Amino acid sequence: MKVPYHEHAAQDEVFYCIKGEGIGILDGKEVELTVGGVLVAPAGSMHTLKTDGDLYVTALLVPVNRIICHCKQVTYGDIRMAMVNGARTVEEIKKITGAGTGCGNCIDDVKKILGLACGCKMITMEAVVDAFNNGANTVEKLGEVTGAGTDCGKCKLLLQNIIDTRR
Repeated sequence: MKVPYHEHAAQDEVFYCIKGEGIGILDGKEVELTVGGVLVAPAGSMHTLKTDGDLYVTALLVPVNRIICHCKQVTYGDIRMAMVNGARTVEEIKKITGAGTGCGNCIDDVKKILGLACGCKMITMEAVVDAFNNGANTVEKLGEVTGAGTDCGKCKLLLQNIIDTRR
């Protein structure tokens, strides 16, 4: 199975090689994978797997609450909760959480988080709003159409907020 180059915003992904061999790519760097080998892709890192032969891995997603703004100690979860409560812009996130009000190095990460409705499946806010505008007017329907909320389910409150603010 081909694994697209991807990331998980709030989960570490751990790959354990059980058969074969191949290459894990983590933020552009190659790591050899052989039987018994492990590749850990921290939350927010781009990663994929490739092989010319057979590569069998077990993959586990481990939830984490990584710090996005080190100056103010604002976590990914803090930003997502602000979004659940209606924040949709960097300025609103700054006001509610303090993220981005120190050195400002976290602003790109804040923008990235604001663009995602579902961090597990990397479903954009735009895709969810489009699905809503096309008739997916419940959290369940949004999940069926976009996949948002169908993994860990933590984004379901945000999906409901999106629905409530669009009505």
